[in-house]
Amino acid sequence: MNSSNLFRYLSDPRGPEEVLAALTPGELAGLLDALYQNLDTPEPEFGAEAWYEMAVEESCRRTDSPDGATQRLA
Repeated sequence: MNSSNLFRYLSDPRGPEEVLAALTPGELAGLLDALYQNLDTPEPEFGAEAWYEMAVEESCRRTDSPDGATQRLA
């Protein structure tokens, strides 16, 4: 994921709660990776840390849900 795609997520007016819940497992994994890489730069995007923390929570929520196994395979 390039920085313009990451910025598109970070600036989405719906906010992380709504956006993260709508992502497929693959999209969520890609976003988590992009956020992690961005946070490992000298000047991460504004809001990236909050998005990363919420994305980790969403990933954990899906893993802990009764149908988490199905979601992980999708």
